[in-house]
Amino acid sequence: MSNSINSLDQLKTQKPKRNQNKSINQTVKTRSKNNQKRSVVDEIRERRPVPNPWRVGEVAQIVMKRNPDLKGRSGQWCIIEEVLNFSCIVKTWDGRIQVKIEHLKDVYYSSKQQQEMKKISDRLNQISQNKLDNSVKKFLEELGKIDRPFLTTLEDKLLNVLETES
Repeated sequence: MSNSINSLDQLKTQKPKRNQNKSINQTVKTRSKNNQKRSVVDEIRERRPVPNPWRVGEVAQIVMKRNPDLKGRSGQWCIIEEVLNFSCIVKTWDGRIQVKIEHLKDVYYSSKQQQEMKKISDRLNQISQNKLDNSVKKFLEELGKIDRPFLTTLEDKLLNVLETES
């Protein structure tokens, strides 16, 4: 019994190794300074890089997945314009943004359907966003979320009117 009490007293009186604590504290401070905005997922990704599955010209759909930067963009389709290590630069109905690959979903269009979506995207991007009423912007936003690779006759006519007016 006295042996266990003595060993407890010895543990209490032992001081932790100074160098070990110092290096741990230094590592924590360095990590908190350098990686304030990096997530654990990003750190793991850098250790084990996975090739980006997207190719330039492909059509994808944006998925929000708890990313406040993508608020209001969930469900929008986009055209991949540039493929980076862990993200893509995409063209949406209202411009270009950078999106991480986990926020992109394949829409399984044929190459002909993807070409049609690119034409629609080009038409939407030619319209100046600055001078538009809110109702027109909402219409364009809804065209940016259509889940088919074509416009209806009415949508095409309305888009033609907007193209001639802007």
